[in-house]
Amino acid sequence: MHHQIDVTVPSSAADDVSAELARHGGVLALTRQQDGSVKPPGDVLSVHVLNRSIDDVLAIIERAQEHGPITMATVRTESVVATGAQEAVEDDADESPWEEFERTLRHHGRISTNYLALMALGGAIAVAGLLSPPVPQALALAASAIIAPAFEPVAKLAVAALRGSLYRIRRSLVSVVVGYLVLAAGGGVTFLVMRALGMGAPEMLATSEGVHMVVDPTVADWLVGAGGAIAGLVIITSFREAVLAGALIALALVPAAALVGIGVVSGDWTLALEGLQRTGADMGLVVVLGGAVVLVKDRLHHGGRRPLA
Repeated sequence: MHHQIDVTVPSSAADDVSAELARHGGVLALTRQQDGSVKPPGDVLSVHVLNRSIDDVLAIIERAQEHGPITMATVRTESVVATGAQEAVEDDADESPWEEFERTLRHHGRISTNYLALMALGGAIAVAGLLSPPVPQALALAASAIIAPAFEPVAKLAVAALRGSLYRIRRSLVSVVVGYLVLAAGGGVTFLVMRALGMGAPEMLATSEGVHMVVDPTVADWLVGAGGAIAGLVIITSFREAVLAGALIALALVPAAALVGIGVVSGDWTLALEGLQRTGADMGLVVVLGGAVVLVKDRLHHGGRRPLA
């Protein structure tokens, strides 16, 4: 995975920025359109860059802000052919810049109709699974983890805390609280429906392996959850979002929050508290261990560069 960066810079800065970019060994191609931008006014630069050099390029672009406003768009490039540089292209890094993985988390963890609908559906499927025999239960719990976007808002909170941005922390907390309340509500409503149909007897919960895994986790369960928390941020920061569901399946975020809904609607406050404790514990794993992943990657691969905007 490589990158194309399209940026509009003030014309007064374009000569210096273009010259510095042209000298950089990680820049494979550079195109300049003088006075090509109407809003904001300025020159348009199109840069094809090796992924391992993207932080250097963004740092050069950032300095142009001293001359006026800039706009920038990054595009992941699946294939690049560059005569004389193909070996460097083949050996390019697979790290996502701050700007891209933050945007991914903001997009998938933002309160919207789709986000809330998927959280509610995830909670409903999790409860149906918890009240099912072992094989369909495993399938349903995996499906609920894939459907509910329960990882991204918590990961967004971890990244916001590292940024030290109160604005981003506040927005992340709102997304987490609202999303998980909807998830729990979806689970609670499903439990009431299943109980009305004669499928929500207390003994079914008592014998459910899924419930036991959530409320009485073993050391192995905690290790699996910790691995999922670490893997989740590795996946998000390395262009592998397609396999993010695996991290959420390893965690008990969705079934634990669904149990809160069951406990509330059934009046079983002990169960609700146990579900809430497990939800909070798994969130803590994501914030602490996932945050550590981002911090280490920031030091090793991004040189401590703060993201633009």
